[in-house]
Amino acid sequence: MKRCWDAIPFQNGCDVPTGPVTRPVLPPKAQKRLRWPLALTRGGMIVERLWQAAWPLATVALAAIALAGFGGMQGWVSIILMGLAALICLVLAARRFIWPTADQTVRRLDNSLKGHPIATLRDEQATGVDDAASARLWQAHQSRMLGQIENVQAISPDLRVAAKDPLALRLIAATGAGMAIIFGPWTSAPTSGAETTATISASWEGWIEPPSYTGKPSLYLDDQSDGTLHIPTGSRLTLRRYGDPLALAFQGTALDTAASAVTSLTQQITRDGTLIIDGPVPRRWSLTAMPDSPPEIRPVGPLTRQLSGDFTLNFEAEDDYGITGGEVIISLALDEVTRDHGLSIDPEPRTGVSVDLPLPYRGLRTQIDGTLQENLIEHPFAGLPVTLTFQAHDGADQTGESQPYAMILPTRRFLNPVAKALIEQRRDLLWNRANARRASQVLRATLTYPEDLHLPEGLYLQLRSVIRRLEAGIAFTDVAQGVPNDLRDEVAQVLWDVAVQLDDGQLGDARARMEEALKRLEQAMRDGASAEELAELMEDYRDAMRDYVNQLAQQAPDQDPNAPQPDNAIELSQADLDAMMDRIEELMREGRADEAMQLLQQMQEMMENMQVAQGGEGQGQGDGAREDLRETMRQQQGLSDQAFRDLQEQGQGSQAGENQDNEGRDGGQGRGQSHDGAGGEQGQNGDGGGQEGPESQGGGDPGNSLADQQRALQQQLDSQRRSLPGAGDPAGRAARNTLDKAGRAMGRAADALEQGDIPEALDQQADAMEALREGLRQFDQAMANQQAEQDGQQGGNPGESDSASSQDPLGRSPTGQGGANQTDNPLGDTEETYRRAQELMQELRKRSGDTDRPELERDYLKRLLDRF
Repeated sequence: MKRCWDAIPFQNGCDVPTGPVTRPVLPPKAQKRLRWPLALTRGGMIVERLWQAAWPLATVALAAIALAGFGGMQGWVSIILMGLAALICLVLAARRFIWPTADQTVRRLDNSLKGHPIATLRDEQATGVDDAASARLWQAHQSRMLGQIENVQAISPDLRVAAKDPLALRLIAATGAGMAIIFGPWTSAPTSGAETTATISASWEGWIEPPSYTGKPSLYLDDQSDGTLHIPTGSRLTLRRYGDPLALAFQGTALDTAASAVTSLTQQITRDGTLIIDGPVPRRWSLTAMPDSPPEIRPVGPLTRQLSGDFTLNFEAEDDYGITGGEVIISLALDEVTRDHGLSIDPEPRTGVSVDLPLPYRGLRTQIDGTLQENLIEHPFAGLPVTLTFQAHDGADQTGESQPYAMILPTRRFLNPVAKALIEQRRDLLWNRANARRASQVLRATLTYPEDLHLPEGLYLQLRSVIRRLEAGIAFTDVAQGVPNDLRDEVAQVLWDVAVQLDDGQLGDARARMEEALKRLEQAMRDGASAEELAELMEDYRDAMRDYVNQLAQQAPDQDPNAPQPDNAIELSQADLDAMMDRIEELMREGRADEAMQLLQQMQEMMENMQVAQGGEGQGQGDGAREDLRETMRQQQGLSDQAFRDLQEQGQGSQAGENQDNEGRDGGQGRGQSHDGAGGEQGQNGDGGGQEGPESQGGGDPGNSLADQQRALQQQLDSQRRSLPGAGDPAGRAARNTLDKAGRAMGRAADALEQGDIPEALDQQADAMEALREGLRQFDQAMANQQAEQDGQQGGNPGESDSASSQDPLGRSPTGQGGANQTDNPLGDTEETYRRAQELMQELRKRSGDTDRPELERDYLKRLLDRF
């Protein structure tokens, strides 16, 4: 049945008539279990309803504490207003507060439980009271409900009032009260009654803020011990006083005005002085104003120039708190200018060039080591004496300047005579517009015989147009004033562009580029160019010469191999040319310009007579390079054999070493038969078919050490690698890289031989041999690719040609037969070679199993067997 819980007349919905009712009583067990949960829940409801009604009163009380702690409750008006607000809040709280009843407490607790067990326990059986089964069922239901209240917990109060206080006034008041309690005047320990009253009635605070650019922290004066305070000049001092104005005063020589009656003071500290807080607890400080030094900056090191016109100059800058900016002022040094030709008249007023000082993006700027790099080759001051003045600024707007740095502002070095004439007139025109008439006359005189100048037609027409525009501008302006500024700048730009095109040239082939690069290099040497400019011109000449050699190599297959050659024709390899260029560059670095010039002329004569020998079976450039590499491989094998015999001598007796010494070091019979081609005849006869080098005949020079011979062989391989053809083919580049690897292995072998570590040397020599074989294979592939490409360009069909014509200069056919089969075994594929190899392997196994031999030798023999 449905019952009503309130002890008031039942309303609609109740199953009994309206009127007072008697509350059912809980069973004794239920009363015992619910005693404390109900008591605690009712206490929580009392606190909840009290806070919901009285939170405005608590807010007013907290606000009063905060105002009292910070001196805001000094007059009767504030006290009366605060009391009136508290009274209003108290009345409202009394009207809103309702004391919770017992039934409300039971309902609060019962609503938190599943199935409302408390209400069920208070019910009585309405029907079937006389039925035993119904009675048992009702008792079972009551027992189950009694079990659900076994571990019932009290309900916590709901103290949330955020919806009623959207401005969070209670939190603001609580924060203020907390601050007043912690930092209020009553926190100081009183020494006497009068002093306690003065302390509570007056307080102060103060701080010193250094300038922001110093990066120094602010100083809170109450936290600083009495004594001396070092602060940057320009720091801001702030003092504030609260409470009784007669109980505390600010004094001291650091203050600009008398501050005894001032409640708030803010000023900058620019001098030393004292600061005194005259109050119940006196404080005293000596303020030392540290001056801000201006920044210092200076250029460091020599000025470096490049052919492109870039110049680089290092500088150093420092400041006590950091540099904020700077610039470099480039001014014309008029006293140092040679006043001739167009510079004889006074220049037009022109402001100096200002270039921003390069500063680091990160880190401290108290110490800066920077580099100024600029390119002003088109500026009117280019090529004239100037002074560079470095300026640096700090956070206090102080500026530091360096001493003027005198220099000639770099300009582009023009080597073409006509280009040099155009640039000179451009300089005179930018010097003063009054030079316009003179410049037009000089330009017209220069172009009087254009056929002698060999000017391209387009450039000649541009110059004629410039002359006409200058003359037209002169006719409509005063002679003393010259042409207008815009016309002058336009003409100057055209003259610059034409001069650059003339100096760069319109070169159509590699030979012309090489000759032009040589002329530029010779002209720069005669003009006394700097080392940096000469190095750049030398590199340009190297590139142009390589292009010319490659062009000759590409044109050589189209020539008739049977055609007669000139008497003065010579053959030069790329290694020879590189060696001559290195010598010329060395002479220039040493300042021997005359000798370098003479060697350049000799080199030019050789370049004019140079030819590349290609075509013919076995006589081409690739055939010769391959034969040279095979010879190098033979020589490396001979050095490895000799090193192995030296290792044997270290492990055997002196007598055995003496017997083997004559045979090993002088290149005896055993060595020649093993490593000089087929049967060793070639090594013994000395006909290697390639370049001579260390041990080119199978034996070394007794006067040279084994390490020296290995170094010489490394240099020989390096020379062969640089002059190797097929640079444009991927296989050719791979061959060069592999040979470079072989050269490095040779170098490590030489180092090991010098240190007496023969086993390590033998390992490195084995690596060099393996790399030589791989490089030779890749070189054969590159030559085959080049031959196939040439056959395709000529439209030929290698399959339809005869046997001789289908072979490349190395004797290989396009199908990979012939010479290509010899790559993996450069010593030949004869029966004698295989027999000798088998004997060598047997001998290695025999010696590696001999326990009487030294352990060092046996370890090396095992490594050889593992490798091969």
